[in-house]
Amino acid sequence: MADPIRTETVPIKHIAFIMDGNGRWAKKRLLPRSSGHKAGVDRIKTIVETCYDVYGIYAVSLFTFSTENWNRPQKELDTLFRLLKEFFDREIDYFCARQTQIRVLGRLDDPRIPKDTLDTILNAVEKTKGFSKNVFNVLFNYGSRTEIANACKAMAIDVREGRLDPEAITKDTVKDYLYTRELSDVDLLIRTSGEERLSNCLLYQVAYAEFVFEPTLWPDYTPATLARDIEIYTHRNRRFGAIKG
Repeated sequence: MADPIRTETVPIKHIAFIMDGNGRWAKKRLLPRSSGHKAGVDRIKTIVETCYDVYGIYAVSLFTFSTENWNRPQKELDTLFRLLKEFFDREIDYFCARQTQIRVLGRLDDPRIPKDTLDTILNAVEKTKGFSKNVFNVLFNYGSRTEIANACKAMAIDVREGRLDPEAITKDTVKDYLYTRELSDVDLLIRTSGEERLSNCLLYQVAYAEFVFEPTLWPDYTPATLARDIEIYTHRNRRFGAIKG
C-alpha cells in the first residue's frame, strides 16, 4: 500500500459511512446473512481507527440501523441488535482509553429496541460523554426525515412558548435542533457496495459534502480502500456555491 494521502490541504473534520453490502458479501460466499453482518461489524474498528490516527479526522459517523430497517425479518433484527451490543461491550475500553466520545443518534425511545442492547448503548454514551479527542457517531434507529420533522416540532414548541422568535429562524437555528448540533457538517460521505443513493442518511448535514460511491462491499473495505477514496476527495474542488480556480 502506498503512503496514505494526507488531508491537511483539503481537511476532513467529519466523515460519514453508509456501510452497505453485508448481505451480498455473505451471499457470494454461500453464508447466512448473519455472517455478513458479523464481518461488517468486525470491520468497523479498523476503519474508524484509521480515520482518527492516520487522517486526523475528528468525527466519524456510521449509519448502522435505519428507521426503515424494522421491515427486515425478526431473526435478522435479533442478530443486528446482538452484534451491536457485543461491539460496545468489547470496544468500550478502547474508546475510553483514546478519550473518544461515543454518541448514538436516533429514536432510542423506541420500545422495539431490546433492553439489554439499549442499556449497553446508553452505558457507552454515559462513560464517554466527558471525552473530546474524537467523536464516534453511531446512527441507530435513525432516519433523517424523522430527525428534521422532530427539529421542526421542537422549534414550533419553542415559538409557542415564547423562547424562539420565528423571524429570527435561520439555517443555523435549524442546525441547533438536529441530533448533530454540536458537530460540523459532513465533509465526505462514503457509501460502499456500489449503491448510489443516500437512503435518508444525514440529508441536512450532507448539503455540501462530497460523495464517493465505493463499489467494495463493506466487509471487504480496508484502510487501502479508504486511502483511495480519500485521494478522490482530495482532488475535489469544494466551492460551497462560490467560484474557485
